[in-house]
Amino acid sequence: MLQYLLYFVIGGAVVASVAYMGSRGNTFLAAFVANLPVLFLLNVLLMYRVSGVDGSLTYAKCVILLLPIFACYAALTVWLLPHLGMTKALLPGLPLYLMPIVVRKMVNHRASKKLMNRGGKPNA
Repeated sequence: MLQYLLYFVIGGAVVASVAYMGSRGNTFLAAFVANLPVLFLLNVLLMYRVSGVDGSLTYAKCVILLLPIFACYAALTVWLLPHLGMTKALLPGLPLYLMPIVVRKMVNHRASKKLMNRGGKPNA
């Protein structure tokens, strides 16, 4: 339980430093700290501590798969922000970013259905 408190403190420190840098007008550095280099490094190290090479490798592969979707989400937000304001600019991109979850559930459901039709057991 103590390790999760440590993760919370580390994540909070990153978010607080990003907010501080952004409020001081150093938005490029704030974006740099908030994005892949720092958070990716921390997450891979923490995943490695918990689940070893397999867990951190799987995490890194998933980050690479989600990177194009995140870039589309960020570009959509940049385009909509001057036109709609902050809240309305962030909301349309959420379905785009959440799309891989829906696709994965559909693929897993279809695969387990095929497996059940053949008389096998689906994976959990």
